[in-house]
Parts: sequence; C-alpha cells; structure tokens
Amino acid sequence: MIQHLIHTEIDKHLWDTCIERSVNRMPYALSWWLDAACEGWEALVKDDYSAVMPLTRNRKLGFDYLYQPFFTQQLGVFSQQALSPEETDSFLAAIPSKYRYIDIQLNAANNPLNTAYSYTARKNYTLVLSPSYIRLSANFHRNCRRNIRKAALAGLEVTRGPAPTLFVRFVRQHLDARLRHTGKSFYPVLLQLTMRSIENGTGEIWSVYSTGKELMASAWFVNLSDRCLFLVCASTPAGKENKAMYLLVDEAIRNKAGTACIFDFSGSNLAGVAYFNAGFGSEESTYPAVRRNLLPWPLKLLKK
Repeated sequence: MIQHLIHTEIDKHLWDTCIERSVNRMPYALSWWLDAACEGWEALVKDDYSAVMPLTRNRKLGFDYLYQPFFTQQLGVFSQQALSPEETDSFLAAIPSKYRYIDIQLNAANNPLNTAYSYTARKNYTLVLSPSYIRLSANFHRNCRRNIRKAALAGLEVTRGPAPTLFVRFVRQHLDARLRHTGKSFYPVLLQLTMRSIENGTGEIWSVYSTGKELMASAWFVNLSDRCLFLVCASTPAGKENKAMYLLVDEAIRNKAGTACIFDFSGSNLAGVAYFNAGFGSEESTYPAVRRNLLPWPLKLLKK
C-alpha cells in the first residue's frame, strides 16, 4: 500500500533509515537535503517505509506542481530491494491528482513504463574508485593528463576550504553571468545545502590556490557511504587558463582511490561538461526525467 503523506506526517527517522538501506541510496533523498532544497516537501511511502518517493512540491498561479530542486540531480523511488518497472509505475500512479504539472527526475534504478508520462534520458558519469590511483590515472584521457600536468607545473595547490559563505560568494562571482536566468532561491539553497553538509560531516569544500595564495577554483563534494558526489564548482579566468579544476578533481580521485567508493560527476548533458567528466575515464549512464502536463489551457501552452 502506498500512502501520500504531507510534510508534517513524515517520520524522518524512518525515512532516512529507508534511504540509507536502499539499494539505490543517494544523499539527495535524505531528509536534511530535502528540507534545505524544497521546504514542505511531501512523500509517497510504501508499507512501513520499505520504499519511498519524495514529492518536491510548489504552488504557483493557484496550481500545485512537482519540480526538480536546484542541485538535486536524482530523486524518484528508493527501495531496500531492487525495483521492477511495475513498482516504479505504481509510485507514479500514486502521485495525487492535485499536481497538475510534473517535471521531475527519477534515479538510475527507476525504469518506468507508465504511459501517462513522457520520458527523457539524462546523462550521468561515474568512476569506480576501487583500483589504485596509478591504474585509475592510466585511464585518464591524454588531454586530461596534460591539463593536470599544466596545473601542477604552474605551482597550483589543492587545500580544504573555504567556509560555505565564502564558497557561495565565489560561485556567484564566477558563475552568475552563466546562471542569470536561475530562480531567486538558487544561491540561498546552495548556501543551506553546503552549510548543512559541512555540519553533518558529509560535505567537503576543496579549493585550488596559486603560488601567490590567490583562489583559482573551488568545488563542493558530498559523501554518502559508497558514493562521492562532485556537485558544484567554479573557476576564475586564471583558474580556467591554468586548468585548476583538472588538478582539483585529480586530487579528489587520488584521495579516495583504492576504496569501495563511486565518484559521481553529477551530470551532464552539456557537451563541455560531459567532455570534462569523460576525460577522467568515467562511464556514462542515464536516468529518466519524467513529465506530465495537465494544466488547463492556456497555461498548458506555456509549459510545452
């Protein structure tokens, strides 16, 4: 039996236990993440939290809808046992009818068939870190290794930090022109997520500095048991010129090489980002984005 629970009805201890024990667990689905990314999120819960699906909700122009929160690549159904397409379909069918518009991303373990939705495959890139660093780096693309050497020869160094407030300020300074069309909650959500991840010990911020101690690049990572997510990063013009981000990711991989960890690049369908991710020898995979539009005319036309 699948129940719809509003936010105040969710038992977050049982919820997090389900996520942590799920075969397809991801930090995005933990309650602390959802609290920061989507205030008042709701849920679909099967039986006694044996499988769950977050409903990241909002309301606009008098209509309730589901959307994909910022910095939250994959959600969907999480279960302690492998999911069949029919089980994923049962959760999609259980989404309350009040949600007239749905545009969300499931996870790679969800393979729905429900014909009430349209589907788009989104790309992700992951790297299994169980081999030694020497073996991993041998699979880096030639241009990737060249860029790492260029950064090292420039004397760039990787260190921990800075604090979340300074990190978000740096990201805003160097990404804002590219992200000018994002919603007003983009940076507040980023600050909340980075702060909470640092506080609960899952988050790390790493940066690259020049020999003159100038901040060249910075990135935020989140770790959950067997997965390390490379989530948000930014570089200065000089950092880009000196390939600082290549050095930073190389150091993150070196730091976790030989462990039972998966390095998750968190996307992307963007050609330039995909090229960077693939350069480290990562493997491409896909996860489904699902969409349903039951808005009345003419609003339906605006969300085609």
